[in-house]
Amino acid sequence: MKISASVYAADPCNIIEKLKPLLPEIASLHFDVMDGHFVPAYGLNLALFQRLQQTIELPIDVHLMIANPEDWALRFAAMGARWIAVHPEACRDPKALLRAIRQRGSQGYLAISTTMAMSDVAELLPESDGVLILSAPAGGGEFMPRMLDKAHAVPLDLPVVYDGKMQKSFIELLRNQPDDLMVIGGALFNQPDVQSGS
Repeated sequence: MKISASVYAADPCNIIEKLKPLLPEIASLHFDVMDGHFVPAYGLNLALFQRLQQTIELPIDVHLMIANPEDWALRFAAMGARWIAVHPEACRDPKALLRAIRQRGSQGYLAISTTMAMSDVAELLPESDGVLILSAPAGGGEFMPRMLDKAHAVPLDLPVVYDGKMQKSFIELLRNQPDDLMVIGGALFNQPDVQSGS
């Protein structure tokens, strides 16, 4: 199972240095954008995205937890995000946005919140390049293992991203197809060697 490091969990005053010890064990960076409206928290910004692109040679994936994500999704696509996950309930037209993201060179993923059933997005799956399943409430909260069962409703040809209080020890709970991805935040950055900077 490939691991993506959640940049939001890193020390905001020392993000690059905290990422460097993790590079041998991660496949990508996970970039959370929050607006304080769609979720009760604030996340990362375009300036940091550009800085990471310039200093870390790994793909960057973007998860938009914002109201009206259309403009921001296309900005991140134009800047080179590998994929962009959007919450369909926040979009004016989810199908059109997924298509627009692809037209600008990124992949369009559906983000499934803890309150949304897979049946709610069944008609959107053919338009999606992948599915991000939240296993904790967007913006913060406790791990909800039953959310992982949603992966069984995702076609095998669509990658699944597991996001929310994930740990390496959870791998046995996951579908684990070749292109699936586990997003890990605090469980990565709180390792002793990362905290010490060694």
